[in-house]
Amino acid sequence: MDVGGVALTGTLDDSPLAEKVWQLLPFECFGETWGQEVYFPVRLQTENTEPVKQVKKGDIAYWPDGPDLCIFFGPTPKSTNEEPVTASPVTVIGSFDCDPQNFHLIERQRRGVQVRVERSETGVSSPTPEQDQPEAGEPPAESGQ
Repeated sequence: MDVGGVALTGTLDDSPLAEKVWQLLPFECFGETWGQEVYFPVRLQTENTEPVKQVKKGDIAYWPDGPDLCIFFGPTPKSTNEEPVTASPVTVIGSFDCDPQNFHLIERQRRGVQVRVERSETGVSSPTPEQDQPEAGEPPAESGQ
């Protein structure tokens, strides 16, 4: 994803909610900041499946009140220490390669922070030849079996 000109790599978990977000990719929008959180709209109306208010730096979360996706670099206005605290409950659906200093590099425009989120197949393994190909002299498997 690109957040205000800063390239970040994220990983979604294997929850049904994360799968719904994955299906929406790619998309571009403008987001806002709240403390060291960037939040941006997502076209998904669903409930929090595992609501929490305390999150970690590097978390990616779904916020149904927006509905928005939120990424956390550090403390928010509700924090009492260096850890982020959300405005209201969110469901954490993944994480990103968080360097808190990157937050200060994010370009802010008049309309907010430009965000582009896209799929990356990095780390997704494809079938190995042993799984996909018949042994020498073996006929190929027929579909439907």
